[in-house]
Amino acid sequence: MARGRESFEKRARELKRQERATLKRERREDRSATEADDAPAVDEEALMLKYGQLSERREAGEIDEETFERERVAIFVELGLVPAAD
Repeated sequence: MARGRESFEKRARELKRQERATLKRERREDRSATEADDAPAVDEEALMLKYGQLSERREAGEIDEETFERERVAIFVELGLVPAAD
């Protein structure tokens, strides 16, 4: 009889664990959905145009490679293609 009681308690613990995991997942999804809604819209077309102009300036010799890379990374961060460096 003791074995049945242990099994029942084990199932109850597992059910409670699953419920907590579900609540945690739902909170995380709600939080990420809210953050996505709060994020400002990125004008991808304008940023790509800016990148094109930057490339043309580099090819024309108006800017050096270091400046090009710094501005290129800034554009890519704004587009969300690379994570921002801290």
